[in-house]
Amino acid sequence: MTKRLDDLLGRLAAEPIDRSLDRLQADIWRGVARRRAEARTAAMLAPVALASVGLALAMGVVVGGVTAVAKVAAPHGSSAFSVAADLAPSTLLEGGR
Repeated sequence: MTKRLDDLLGRLAAEPIDRSLDRLQADIWRGVARRRAEARTAAMLAPVALASVGLALAMGVVVGGVTAVAKVAAPHGSSAFSVAADLAPSTLLEGGR
């Protein structure tokens, strides 16, 4: 295995360079600086994202709770022949009123 690897590296060293490496270090440092700036921006926006998630969760709990209470408090038609019976085909098809 090492003999084959040595042969491959030898052939690679013998080939001409396909691109200039003059600006390689500058390109690397530019990429590092860009990633650091992105990380700083993400860290600065983290409280906003957390607050947004918290607000959405609170709104969901409040609206869900109010809807659940309204549904429980609403009168139910328990007669088999009532128009608003929960399992009547007209109620299921029209979605109730």
